[in-house]
Amino acid sequence: MHTRRILINAIMSISQVIVISIVLFFLYRFLLKTIGIEKLGIWSLILATTSVTQIANMGLSGSVVKFVAKYSAKGEPDNASKVIQTATLSIAISIGIILLALYPALKLILGLIIVPESLSLACEILPFSLFALWILTIANIFNAGLDGCQRIYIRNVLLMVGFLLYFFLALVLTPRYGLIGLAYAQVAQNSFIFFCSWFFIKRFIASLPVIPYQWDRNTFKEIICYGIHFNMISITIMLCDPITKALLSKFSSLSMVGYYEMANKMVLQFRSLLLSVNQVLVPEIANLQERLPEKIKSVYIASYRLFFYLSVPLFSLLIVSTPAISDLWIGGVKQYFVIFATLLLIGRFFNTLEGPAYFVNLGSGRIAWNVISHLIKTGLNLGLGAFLGLLFGGTGVVVGWVMSLIIGSCIIFFSYHIKNKISLMELLPKASRLILIMCLVIVTASFLIQNGLNQLYNLSLLNYIIIIFFSIIIFILLWLHPMRRCLIGWINNDLLNNKKVKA
Repeated sequence: MHTRRILINAIMSISQVIVISIVLFFLYRFLLKTIGIEKLGIWSLILATTSVTQIANMGLSGSVVKFVAKYSAKGEPDNASKVIQTATLSIAISIGIILLALYPALKLILGLIIVPESLSLACEILPFSLFALWILTIANIFNAGLDGCQRIYIRNVLLMVGFLLYFFLALVLTPRYGLIGLAYAQVAQNSFIFFCSWFFIKRFIASLPVIPYQWDRNTFKEIICYGIHFNMISITIMLCDPITKALLSKFSSLSMVGYYEMANKMVLQFRSLLLSVNQVLVPEIANLQERLPEKIKSVYIASYRLFFYLSVPLFSLLIVSTPAISDLWIGGVKQYFVIFATLLLIGRFFNTLEGPAYFVNLGSGRIAWNVISHLIKTGLNLGLGAFLGLLFGGTGVVVGWVMSLIIGSCIIFFSYHIKNKISLMELLPKASRLILIMCLVIVTASFLIQNGLNQLYNLSLLNYIIIIFFSIIIFILLWLHPMRRCLIGWINNDLLNNKKVKA
């Protein structure tokens, strides 16, 4: 049953990312036609600015995953209940106070990064965005509790249904109310996730009351000690997006912020598809840390090899596909979208390879290098983004962010290998080196072909021919790789074992 639950969680995590990615594709196409790229840029800046207020989160959602998993493994549901209630009350009060106190400051910040003619609309939307953020932050505690109970599949279903609700309401409300309608839809989506996630976490931890009321001082001390480091990670993650978008708005235009938002959403959804399986490991690693810590190293190596096997060809394929995606999604090959998407894919490739080490650190509670990595990413993002933005405009800002991503990510997996005495050659798994070489050759060739022949042939047709050709080669390489046989073996063995248990 344990293995079966991991498989279900992994499958639902992948399904959630795929569903949301498909909905995002149609949502952004709809928004481009309904409100335009500049208003989409305003919406993106508001979301980025208000997200900074989650600094008051104190990292408690990460603590809830770890400690609920810990107490569930020990068979102590009352302590798990204390963790959730204490975290919920702490977050609800602290975030509420922070939002009220920072509201005037956030209006001033928007005035600095948004052109005057769009400022009144942005300020009108701000209260709705803050309220939606407050609801979602509390709901994230409940979802973290579901993760800790290893019921990630329920959280994923709720996120899928919530996003579909958001999409439906956006279709109905945005044509009538504009950006305000999109804000209404976000409030409704987050409220749905809030109530449903609380309903389900109460089912799995029966000692939870109808309304959280128990705040335990000792429990708070326990979760805040882990949460302080986790909060430093959360702060740096939350700062990076507003920094990049603010610099883009400063050194370019709202339309470039809109194209960046779309490219970034696409890349993050794709990356989430790969990371979704690995995120399932956090409660599992926390469980192993309590029972069999010696197995963690082998879990990491297997996970990294799988990530490398999948990431190299898939990221390469998406880089080759960016002109065609722009054509389908935006209605033409937009230069800035293609440039931003390609740069972000390069940065997120390295960021994805850090995933196994990153999540093992989270699950085992040793997150110092995670914190250092994020601090470096944020510092470099601000410094390099401002410097390169001053020299090269919006493209320089994104290059600065990508450089900081690559450097910070390398710190994670280099430090993990050195600390755990794993050969650095494992970072380039022997069985996957041919795939890496072939992908580099094909990506370079496709770039040269797209830029050299676009005047002689129909560019859209040329893009699709390249994608089909690349996909065939990638499929052959993935099929012949020994990791493919390992994956099939793992899945077949798990399914056979489950059937035998049922029989």
